[in-house]
Amino acid sequence: MQNWQNYYYHCYHYYCALAHSLGGYCSGRSAHPFPFINWRFRFAHLKHCHLLRLQGSTCALTESLLRHHGAHTGFYTSPHLVATNERIRVDGQPMSKGKFARTFWKVFNRLKESQGAEEDMPAYFKFVTILAFHVFVEERVDVALLEVGIGGEYDCTNVVPNVGTVGIVSLGLEHTDLLGTTLGEIAWQKAGIIKPGSHVFTNVDQTECLEVICQRAQEKKAVVHVVPPTREYFRSEIGAKLWDSCNEIIHLNGSLAIQLASDWLRRTTGPLHHDYDLDAVRLEPKMLLGLQNTHWPGRCQMVEYKGLRLHLDGAHTVESMTVCTQWFAKNIKNNSCPKILIFNRTRGTEYRPLLTLLVRCCDFDMVCFTPNVAFPETTVPSQLMVRISMKNQLIRAKDFATQWTEVCERENKPDRGQVFDSVTEVFNAIRGRYDRHSGQQLEVLVTGSIHLLGATISALGFMEESRT
Repeated sequence: MQNWQNYYYHCYHYYCALAHSLGGYCSGRSAHPFPFINWRFRFAHLKHCHLLRLQGSTCALTESLLRHHGAHTGFYTSPHLVATNERIRVDGQPMSKGKFARTFWKVFNRLKESQGAEEDMPAYFKFVTILAFHVFVEERVDVALLEVGIGGEYDCTNVVPNVGTVGIVSLGLEHTDLLGTTLGEIAWQKAGIIKPGSHVFTNVDQTECLEVICQRAQEKKAVVHVVPPTREYFRSEIGAKLWDSCNEIIHLNGSLAIQLASDWLRRTTGPLHHDYDLDAVRLEPKMLLGLQNTHWPGRCQMVEYKGLRLHLDGAHTVESMTVCTQWFAKNIKNNSCPKILIFNRTRGTEYRPLLTLLVRCCDFDMVCFTPNVAFPETTVPSQLMVRISMKNQLIRAKDFATQWTEVCERENKPDRGQVFDSVTEVFNAIRGRYDRHSGQQLEVLVTGSIHLLGATISALGFMEESRT
């Protein structure tokens, strides 16, 4: 009981901080945990499309579709790859670092002025969420898309009452220490974003999860729509030719994004209104352009760098790693170039299934396990380093290497696993092993953690600067 009391207590301070940051106020408490705020937020104009996915790929697709229909969009996602300002986007572009800094101090000072006690100041993720709401209100966006942080029911993004359109993507066993140890428990948490009377769209196909989602929707008099497979939108002669050129993210979540965008455009008024028929599985030209022009760093992303072809994917669940390994295998098909794996995972203990998928993907010539740090020594700890010490990260990396050896033995595959102190040391080892002047391209898969991708980008940037 004490944990729930603490949770609601912190909710109260978070809501008050959100209200103060937007120039409003909150007052009073009641026995019920959530109605204790007298809402005075300037949210009346903020039409809100609430989405769910840790990598944010469905959010990114939907945002692109709406933007290609002329909507002025706000998009909040987490985590970031390199810098925190990437989490808040307007019309598809991250906030500039300058504007982020100015807005940060504006909101921070406003909250500081109203602070009655130390616990009144929201922690990191809550603060950045407040910052995002502040930006969207100031920008007067037509639609705000929020990627839920962890879970849904008790996530701090789940505060806006007027949610008309909700999306829930395929679920897996993730964050089990926080969300529950079964798919049903996780589905209950994630279905917490459903609001009274909302339209809920999902591509969840696990019976256990779908039953929970439908039950929670029924309790709130919301309507659940199970979307068709994305391939259905590409059945025409022209569409069939385009299908193979679409990436795995479109294959997986394209239909969900189309349905979400169509619902919002159908429900909105004014010049952005489009009378889309949700039952008609038809790919409109603007929808196709929106899908094709979606750019989402860190998910099925390829980067060419100095003889390296980097395949970047933040997959960290069995479902997302399955997509990742299929994508990588397709990209290296009939390719005799050396293949290198760089892997780490920041949370959880159920990582052997991920390693098994990677072992079965291909015979990697070099396998590197490393902490999510760009350099072996750093004077500025990253957000991850605050939570996980360098010592503990190295212990995990060594554990991954041990597990990799066991999986390789079971699968009768060669074990080429090594442990490194940082991503920079990984690339130095690659450069030392392979002659970069030979003209041979190296295929490098970086996966397991979004934070690892950020460290990789930082390391490559540093290496580039050190040569100029």
